[in-house]
Amino acid sequence: MPNFDEQEVALAEKKLELLLNLAEEVLALEQASMARLNHALRENTIPMTWRNRVLIGLTVKALASFERLVMDARERRAECSHHLKTMVESFIYSHWVSVENDEQRARLVYAEGCRARAIYHENLQETQYAKEWRELLIDVIKGIEARWESFRQTNLERLAEQCGLSVHYRRIYRMACEAAHIADLSVYMPPEPGGDLSLSPAPLSLLRAYVSLGYGIHLACDLLHDASDVLRMEADQTIQAFRNRLTTIQAMRE
Repeated sequence: MPNFDEQEVALAEKKLELLLNLAEEVLALEQASMARLNHALRENTIPMTWRNRVLIGLTVKALASFERLVMDARERRAECSHHLKTMVESFIYSHWVSVENDEQRARLVYAEGCRARAIYHENLQETQYAKEWRELLIDVIKGIEARWESFRQTNLERLAEQCGLSVHYRRIYRMACEAAHIADLSVYMPPEPGGDLSLSPAPLSLLRAYVSLGYGIHLACDLLHDASDVLRMEADQTIQAFRNRLTTIQAMRE
């Protein structure tokens, strides 16, 4: 069982509180961005192309995961990392799609979603639902079947490389995937015969919540920056201030 330095844990707790305060402000900007996006959709100022629809979907999915990440971070739950995994995965896909101006990459990512849904229903032996998703998949990739076959052989790491996000994959995605449900079992077990158990968060959970929230804020700022540009919100200074505060908090030593 790993040992945790009390000062290190106390510092992580202090930093996490500061990050939670920052996250609330990031969430407020997220809500303002969503309101602006909904207005643009109602006014039909954003063309509903495959590319735009997929990019919007990926951004909304990532930011929804950020909301859940913050909720778990308040409870000092290690499960924060699962939401972070969704965030960075969506972020990589969105940048991979945005590199090209045509519709093909968006269709490929959407098709992958259809394939995953089909497999889900097939595993549950829900034949009709699986059939419908397979038919939709065939329709989406019509005319780009060869590129679909190539895409199916490309993993997320390779997609990250293709859009300049290798660091995000190595540093954030891999860390988020590391938190297997059983991997931290030892920190929840009685420390020794006769030792007391506690329902309070274990140090490892606290530290993972702190690290996940820091990365989550970083990704949320990137996503909101992109949204601000598209929606002409002129939020660059606000987002930069968020980034500066994040850096200051993470650099604290006492």
